[in-house]
Amino acid sequence: MTRKKLLRRVAILCCHCLRNLAYYKAGFSNGNRNFAGQFLVAANGNFLDICVLEWCKLFGDTRGKHYWGKVVKDPKGFFAGLLKACRVTESDFADCIKEMRTYRDTFVAHLDLDLVMQIPKLKIVEGSVSYFYDYLLAHEDEGNFFPDAPKKISVYYTRCLKEGKAGYEGESVT
Repeated sequence: MTRKKLLRRVAILCCHCLRNLAYYKAGFSNGNRNFAGQFLVAANGNFLDICVLEWCKLFGDTRGKHYWGKVVKDPKGFFAGLLKACRVTESDFADCIKEMRTYRDTFVAHLDLDLVMQIPKLKIVEGSVSYFYDYLLAHEDEGNFFPDAPKKISVYYTRCLKEGKAGYEGESVT
């Protein structure tokens, strides 16, 4: 795979992860679920699951093709910036990876014997993916690799959040 294709695929993963995170979060107000019915319960759960799967491709699988450490040219600089952007320590980030991988491995990829599902905390997820995406566009673009990509991932995320809220309310968004 060419570097251009790899970078574009990683950017797509970032967008997919954040879109699914936004759609998941759109289903809640003040920590309370604002939807009913099995269709929306299933859809909301699926948004979380896909978000976790995509995030793990980017940050949780050191052997994966799309793992940040295999993509960026300056891994030390990237990681230092990531921790700063997310306002976390290296230990906090490692805990996030463990939490996301546990959820993925125990409840998404398999259904292990645990009876209580622990939904991962998602604040670091949002910050890390946003940072990675912005970093790709600012530091890894070697020749207009992202002409059709959202220029500001925060604007894209906000648009997805709004669309998700409208979906839970049964409205259409243009």
